[in-house]
Formats: sequence, C-alpha cells, structure tokens
Amino acid sequence: MKKIIMAFLALIPIAYGYAQPLYSSQKTAGFSSTIQQVLQDFPANFHHISGDLLLKQAEIENYESLVKLPGAESCTVTRYHSVEDTTASWQAIMYRNEDFNTATLKYKALYQQLKGCYLQMVDGSMFFLSSEYENPEEEKSFAVSSLRVKTGDDRYKEVKIDLEMVYQFPEWVIHINVVSKKKDTLEGYANPDEK
Repeated sequence: MKKIIMAFLALIPIAYGYAQPLYSSQKTAGFSSTIQQVLQDFPANFHHISGDLLLKQAEIENYESLVKLPGAESCTVTRYHSVEDTTASWQAIMYRNEDFNTATLKYKALYQQLKGCYLQMVDGSMFFLSSEYENPEEEKSFAVSSLRVKTGDDRYKEVKIDLEMVYQFPEWVIHINVVSKKKDTLEGYANPDEK
C-alpha cells in the first residue's frame, strides 16, 4: 500500500504540469520557447496570448501579453480595427540606453538570439528563420533587421519578426515585433473572434 501511495504522490506534479494552459504566463520560459509560443499563436491573431486590456483608442487596442520574453520591459498585443486592417501585432520592449554603442551591442546580441529561434509545428516539423541584418548607424534614427519563418504553410506567409533599434530622445530603444501586413481580403484569413 505504501508503494501505491508513493507512486500516486509522484504523479501529482506531472499531472499538474499537464493541466496548465498552453499559453499561461511562463516567467521561466526561455527566449526561443517564448518566441515559439508567440509564433504558434500568430494564425489565431494572438487571441490566445492576449491578457488584460491596457489601452483602447479609436482604431487600436493594446493588451498585456500572457507570454513574456525574458529580459523584456513589457510585452503587449496590439489589435487594429481599421477598415483595411484587423490584424494584430505582438511587441516586446527589450532595452533602453542613452549610449549608442551599448545599445548596438544589445541589438546584435538579440539578433543572434532571434536567429537561433524556430517554429515547431504540432507534427514535430521545425522551421527556422531567414534573416536580413541591418547594422545600426548613429547618424540614422533607426535600424530594422527582419526575420521570416521559412515554411510553405500559408498561415505564416506574411509573418515577420522585426528587431528595431529606434532613437527616442534621449535614448535608444530596442523592440522585437511580430507583425503581418496581411489584409482582411486575402484568401485564407481567419478572424478568431468569428469562431
């Protein structure tokens, strides 16, 4: 009987782990696994990882993201409500510094981390990111390096990850954005709110 009780007690943490929601806030999740969670929810317009409403304006709403990128100052989901665009984007504010060289080092380190990310599908297939690096220049007020998921899956055709370093007086700010330029009229577009 003692062995049965011990075996039962050993299974409780495992059962609890499986009972957790897929998109729960995971403070211990790694950089790559967080990006993967964001990408996995891209086809649902980030509906599953949208938390509390933070800001509502005429054509946009900002929500707290339920998944947090390690080291991020904040992570948000923005929904657009214009006639042309009802998509959503995900953004993490990663770093702020007044010194250009220090910010550039962080920008390069984040780019290397993003290059190591991938999207794993339910069937186990993995798709890596192709990238275009833009070197920051102090004379310019911004730099954007873009990464795209290399897959034939139409749901990810328009997705891109932008790493931005932008000068916002008096500091350089680094963002990671997961965005789409997809229009509502494109074939295959699905609004999760209509389900």
